[in-house]
Amino acid sequence: MIKELKYYLKLCYPLLARLLLLVLSSFGGSIVAMIAALLVILNDISKENYRYVFIVFTSLLLFSDSNSSLFSQSGKNGKDLAIVAIAIMLFVKNKTNFQYTYLRYFGYYLGIALLGLLVANFSMVGLQKLFSYGLVIWIIPVLLLLIFEKGDGLLFLQQLIITTTFLYFISIVLSRVNPASFAQYGRFNGIHRNPNGVGIFSTLFIMNLYLIKEKIPQIFSKRVFWAILSVFLLSIVLASSRNSIFALTIFFVFSLFRVRFFAGLVLIIGIAIGYNYLMLLFEQLVMAADLEKELRLDTFSYASGRIYIWQACWMEIQNNYWLGHGFSYEEYSKWDKAYVKILPMLIHNYGNIHNSYLTIWLNTGLLGLLAYLIGLITYVVKHQFNSSRLVPFVFATIFMAFFESFMVASLNPYTWQLWFAFFIASIQLNQAPSSEIQEQKKETAMDEIVPSVY
Repeated sequence: MIKELKYYLKLCYPLLARLLLLVLSSFGGSIVAMIAALLVILNDISKENYRYVFIVFTSLLLFSDSNSSLFSQSGKNGKDLAIVAIAIMLFVKNKTNFQYTYLRYFGYYLGIALLGLLVANFSMVGLQKLFSYGLVIWIIPVLLLLIFEKGDGLLFLQQLIITTTFLYFISIVLSRVNPASFAQYGRFNGIHRNPNGVGIFSTLFIMNLYLIKEKIPQIFSKRVFWAILSVFLLSIVLASSRNSIFALTIFFVFSLFRVRFFAGLVLIIGIAIGYNYLMLLFEQLVMAADLEKELRLDTFSYASGRIYIWQACWMEIQNNYWLGHGFSYEEYSKWDKAYVKILPMLIHNYGNIHNSYLTIWLNTGLLGLLAYLIGLITYVVKHQFNSSRLVPFVFATIFMAFFESFMVASLNPYTWQLWFAFFIASIQLNQAPSSEIQEQKKETAMDEIVPSVY
């Protein structure tokens, strides 16, 4: 396994060199870091190294969420320039391929969000975030399509997985060396701003690993696959993420029984009906296993303070029920300060509603929420037979979204994984790659076809 890992790391040297450059540029300040990020992206665009463009861009999104200036300097500003550069490249080179994006499923949602922004509470910040959110829905699948059409699919997936795993492994090491930046109150936050970010990212990444392995069973040997998986599972344990544990349980159980969409919907409704009983059972199991501290049982009954922000959000929703208050309203308006007197514990949650559905409803109204859910359901029903992992992925993500707002945030390190999963679930590969490392060294790309991403 050591030889295999060395081979895969060698495969990622060009990417690790680029990311190291971005990290080192942060010592020159935000402007230097921003320029370095743009130059790296433009250099790879000019050489049509689309797989490097994709991985550097998603790494910038990951860096932007960091609590450490070592990573965040290049990410926070570089990601905005990067997405604009990628969009211009796709237009100039006539690589738009709009028919392969997911705008067809979520276009109505974006339209309603724009209407609500113009009518209810116009803001340039909201407009910029809505624009970037739409760009990500378009750019991610189009870039992936270009990579796979060039025959770089296997090489790209290996580089993406190993590079991300390496970043997480390094962040685990750094959390032992510098807990102030990489661990909060004993919980691992790694590259992210807080431990919840670790849970969301790791869960989505683990599920994507299984989606990829279903399509390309021999992408890694069993030992390498489990080594990669263990890094993200360890991250979840160190972050004490209850949300991730529940979501992964849903994913693996639904995968085991090959649950389809409508059966999954019935199960989720059943879980919702029996929620109180299940939570009581969970508490009893945690106490029996003596894990009260590790799973923060003392904050369980009020969802670590989320209950209060949900109550305030519901009251604010009533002020503009149908079209909402404008995209990203919850981020820039400081609306929740008005409810502190009513809900004193609300101060714990400024700036984040911790619920994707309430966030959509607050920002884009009930019409926006229905449009988003209809788009999601339409896609899953249409493509659920292309991958047995798609429905489990979606329902696990739906569960996580009850406690976090990542599904509708702009340019974060999480949402792109949703569009990535949709692409992987949709494609058809003409042949699986060889499992032999020696053969991979001789031929680093495989022949692939992408007949449809519909």
